[in-house]
Amino acid sequence: MVEPQEKCEVRPVADLTADEQAALRALSRAVYPPEIPLPGRAIEWAAPQWSVITWDAGGEALCHVGVFLREARWNGRAVKVGGIGGVKTHPASRRRGLASAAIQRALAFLREQGEVDFALLVCAPGLVPFYERLGWHRFPGDLLVTQKGTIGPFTFNLPMTIPLRLRESLSGTIDLLGPPW
Repeated sequence: MVEPQEKCEVRPVADLTADEQAALRALSRAVYPPEIPLPGRAIEWAAPQWSVITWDAGGEALCHVGVFLREARWNGRAVKVGGIGGVKTHPASRRRGLASAAIQRALAFLREQGEVDFALLVCAPGLVPFYERLGWHRFPGDLLVTQKGTIGPFTFNLPMTIPLRLRESLSGTIDLLGPPW
């Protein structure tokens, strides 16, 4: 739960101050220490356009959710996809609902944009139950992404979707027309 002295806000990444960017880098180092090898570091990830950030009273970043908006293709049809990625909560602030609140704020932001057909995220298998509790559904088809200029299936993590404007059941193939988030 976000405490009264904490603030959860949506910010354009381009508008983050140098101090705010430094706070997000510190959060990333706490969640993903650089000395620990991670297989995901070899993947070309998209950079978010917006960030949902929970700040403590001292300006430290406690939680981050990257937000993306992209034209994509679903079964050959043009769609607008809202992306959720780069979800991270400082180890000392976990199990308080900060990530759940930030993800819900990100979804509200995507709904406010209008014309966003569905939201998509990719996650490790162990996180599927967490996202299912928030209303996300496993995507039962293929997710295509671009890596180093080549389009191919994304198999590193599992794709999950949540309908926004679109009310049809999602299956088949989603082509992100770019790198994953």
